Amino acid sequence: MESSQRISTMIYLAIIFWSAAVLTTTNGFSIPNTVALTRANNNNYTPLPRNHHHTIKQLAVPSSRSTFSPFTLLHLSSSNDNENSSSTQKKQKGDSIRSKTGIRPSLHPTEINCIAEALMMRSTSNNNPSIDIDIASSSTTEPLQVAITAGGIAMKAIDKRNSDKDDTSEKFTMEESQVISGRVVGVVMRMRELEGLLVGKVKGVGWVSKYGEEESFGVLKSECSSDDDDDGTKKEELEKKVAEMIKLNPLFRMNRAECLLCLFLDTVERPKLDMLGEDRINSDVDFIDADRLEVLRTNCE
Repeated sequence: MESSQRISTMIYLAIIFWSAAVLTTTNGFSIPNTVALTRANNNNYTPLPRNHHHTIKQLAVPSSRSTFSPFTLLHLSSSNDNENSSSTQKKQKGDSIRSKTGIRPSLHPTEINCIAEALMMRSTSNNNPSIDIDIASSSTTEPLQVAITAGGIAMKAIDKRNSDKDDTSEKFTMEESQVISGRVVGVVMRMRELEGLLVGKVKGVGWVSKYGEEESFGVLKSECSSDDDDDGTKKEELEKKVAEMIKLNPLFRMNRAECLLCLFLDTVERPKLDMLGEDRINSDVDFIDADRLEVLRTNCE
């Protein structure tokens, strides 16, 4: 009898020590509402409910008598609720793993979305003449007003990213916001020039037309087959086709925006910063696949 009681005692102590270790090393861990410990060979077992809203402050030590009574958990408190609420308030925005590495998120997705929105606005500007987004649309369009419109698109995207409603992304710094705005305004102000450069590069590479890959650059096949000597009517009809495709095909619009940003970085921003000896901020073209990048960088290096 003594032997069985000793074995029962050792099992009970092992369970208690294991429970104490777990409870002290996992502060704040949710404990299920189930019976955690059982008493060996005791017909008078009483289940002990555990509430995940409480923190266990003290464990009672079982009796040393030969007949054991179930041990109890004392001094339960609801302090865990306050801890959970405070931890939620202190939760940081964005990717915690990325923030620990010190690597800032790319600016390019926001820039591309802004350029795509500018393309969309230009395509619908015929229905809304008050939108100044295209310098070539009218002789009365002021470049300053176009720059203000483009800057407004960028600031709207930045404010949305930095709003408290977005807990998944880190806020842009002041310097990053200025870079995004500058690139969006730079692309929009040079939209026609960059589009002409894009079409020239696409139609200058044989495999693009051979495999019908013009739209992967955001360019229509008819744009590549057009000539500078075409009369005004043909050019106007072509512009309407491009505008219609931009409105109806989001992928086409996004591809065009990506290529325009790439050409801006390679032909405008990078040479200018290199000449001034200034550091570049997130200026690597890492958002376009190798095949398209090779086409866009033909005679560009």
